[in-house]
Amino acid sequence: MRTLGIELLVLVIIFMIGAGVAAYFRKFPHDSPREQLQLIANDRWGWTAQAIIFPVVFAATAVLFLIMARQLPAGWPRWLGLVAAGLFALGFLLWMPISIRRMRYWSRAVTLLENYDSELPVDVNIGGRTFWPHTVSVLLAIAFMGSALAVGGTLPILGWIVGILAMGGLLVGTLLWHDWPPFINYLLLLILAIGLILS
Repeated sequence: MRTLGIELLVLVIIFMIGAGVAAYFRKFPHDSPREQLQLIANDRWGWTAQAIIFPVVFAATAVLFLIMARQLPAGWPRWLGLVAAGLFALGFLLWMPISIRRMRYWSRAVTLLENYDSELPVDVNIGGRTFWPHTVSVLLAIAFMGSALAVGGTLPILGWIVGILAMGGLLVGTLLWHDWPPFINYLLLLILAIGLILS
């Protein structure tokens, strides 16, 4: 499992690179819709890169979860791990429309910026309708994998902690914040990765 922990750590680092490669995500909060459009329109490379990096890493993480699940003891640990892998794969599929929308949005941002009128409302929506289903799938996947690693004896305490944090995040994000910073997902995966490396 240590090797898988190192591989998961690499994926977390790539996730964080994806989050930081676009100027839009490096500056938050944004002062105005105009600034949002400028950050997108003036950063074609970074904007396109993040739209490619995220789905690739989501898919790779789903595959890694599947490999982890197959190495867990038969019975509940393996089944929980397989559910986690399936949920992360679903998270990948639900992220694809977001990435496609983002890739298409660059040219729209350029056009909107060229014709910008502060009197007219501009909705810079780069998430899409699948963001919440994606978020729920990924948090459940992390919770199930944490539980699988706990039940299987690989991370008997840390696995439960990560599972509880993921479920707690799901409740807080949906009921209190009505939003969810994906960065927290990467932190939870980072905790799992470090735990596996040290196990």
